[in-house]
Amino acid sequence: MKKYMPSQNTVFNISSGLVLLGVSTIFGFMSMPAEMGLSILAGALGMAFSNIDKLSEFSGAGFSAKMKDQLQAVIDKETETEISDEEDKTINNMEKSILKALSNPKYTWRTLPGVSKEASLSESETWTILVTLIQKGLVRTGTKNKTGEMIWSLTQIGRSHVG
Repeated sequence: MKKYMPSQNTVFNISSGLVLLGVSTIFGFMSMPAEMGLSILAGALGMAFSNIDKLSEFSGAGFSAKMKDQLQAVIDKETETEISDEEDKTINNMEKSILKALSNPKYTWRTLPGVSKEASLSESETWTILVTLIQKGLVRTGTKNKTGEMIWSLTQIGRSHVG
């Protein structure tokens, strides 16, 4: 008979859940609001960090984490790729100017106004082209920046089309 051995992540998830729900409830019944709040924070942070690979954004109690989308763009920017024939996409001059603006080495993520200005196109034209480039797999959109604006980045395939 094979014994079930839970993974370290499973144990951490269960422990964090117990702290989040169990310990905080006990402190609540004992009329200890400060301790209750701290146990809720500890349990929530434990749950967040045990699932950090699945999160794209987490914030609460003065703590904020953005991972997946931003990290992938940095990896794509720093990684050399090979293009297969099926990945070869034809692009027009306006699309090339958008790709060139997105490949500016000063930035990994760009806003619509920044891309529009650098590509010398209107924001509505830029938006339409960005959507087309997403469909072609050359551009990705991230969450949003600090001011709430949509942010854009090249994919590995998109980087290979800038030249």
